[in-house]
This record gives sequence, C-alpha cells and structure tokens, in this order.
Amino acid sequence: MQVGSLIAAGCDCEILEAGAGRVVRRARDGRSLEREAAVMRHARRQGFPAPKVFDADGPDILMERVDGPSLMAEMARDPGQAPEHGRLLASLLSRLGAVRAPGWLQAADGCPGNRLLHLDLHPANVLLTGDGPRVIDWANAARGAAGADVACTWLVLATVPVGPEIEEGRAAMLGAFLGDIDTEAARPYLPAIAARRRADRNITAEEKAEITHFLARETPPS
Repeated sequence: MQVGSLIAAGCDCEILEAGAGRVVRRARDGRSLEREAAVMRHARRQGFPAPKVFDADGPDILMERVDGPSLMAEMARDPGQAPEHGRLLASLLSRLGAVRAPGWLQAADGCPGNRLLHLDLHPANVLLTGDGPRVIDWANAARGAAGADVACTWLVLATVPVGPEIEEGRAAMLGAFLGDIDTEAARPYLPAIAARRRADRNITAEEKAEITHFLARETPPS
C-alpha cells in the first residue's frame, strides 16, 4: 500500500498517512493484521463504533483516519470530565457486550462465551471525534463472556501506573466506571484477565505488582 509520513507509533504498530481521510496501520514485525481488520469490520457491521476498514493486506490495514483526542489525553487536559468518561467506557462495553462474536474468532482463555471481546478497551484506545467515540486497536480481540471485557477495563483502570498529574482524574474515572457496571458479573473473570495481562511483554514490573495487590483486594479467597 502507498503510504506517506508517520503519524503515530505504538509498541507493535505504526500509523502512516495514506491520502485524504485514510491511514495505514502497519505491524512492525510484519505479522498479518487481516484478522484484526475482519474483527473491526464485524464490529462496525453490528453498529459498534470501530474505524472503517477499506482494505487489508498482510501487515497493513487501510482504514479511515480517526481524528480526535483519546480519553486519556482528555483526562489529563480536563480532570473534571473524568467521571463522564468513565461512564462512557461502561456504555461502550455494554454495547459491545451485545455483539455476538464471529464463529472463527479464537476463544479467550478462561472466559467461555460467544460475545465479541476487545480486551484492551481503556482510555488510550477510545478517541473522541466530532461523530462520537471510536474504539481503536483491536489486536487482542477474542470470543468469550462479556464480563471478561468489563473485567479487563476495570483491571487496567485500577492498576496501570499514571503520573501524579492525572491520578485524581483516574480515580474519578474509575469510580464512575464502577458505578455503571455490574462488578459481581465481572469479578469472576479478573484472575484470567490478570494472567493475560501479566503475560504481556510490554507491561512493567510496577504494573505487575499493582495487579497482584488488586487481585488480593478484589478477589479474596472464598
């Protein structure tokens, strides 16, 4: 695919210019992103706000350019909006929990079910556009119980280390999020989601320690 200048780069992928209103998401390691593109198309067909996919070829996805700040950036800019953004996360998960996963999508370990799971739906992966939110980065998508996705967002909000300048906003976002979800439905999936999170090579020792403390607090022995 013809691409232009680099727009953004994450741990595994780059976002490159690809003409008016379009970008290419490219895997740095050359792995195929065609499954991720198919998941995004499926989510969008079911009415969920994933970016529009135009084409996919091996490590490249040609998709719509999504312009707008992330919830993380907005939390840093205006902590007073954090509760509203926490409720938005809960609403997005509720909507996604109503979407049946395609039969070909792999199952999430320890989370049996037939719902489409994002498994990375956190403030940095929700962009606020003039047309509403868009949920990006579907690399972890799987099939399973809707409560597992809620547990994943809960875990991330509670354990990812943040700077002191946004700690107050993070706490407010988490509090509002918890007020709008069914914590008891999500709680049984926390251990499996925590194991999945710990296995991510990109997380730090500090975050792993936070996960251990979180599990001890939220999943006490029976």
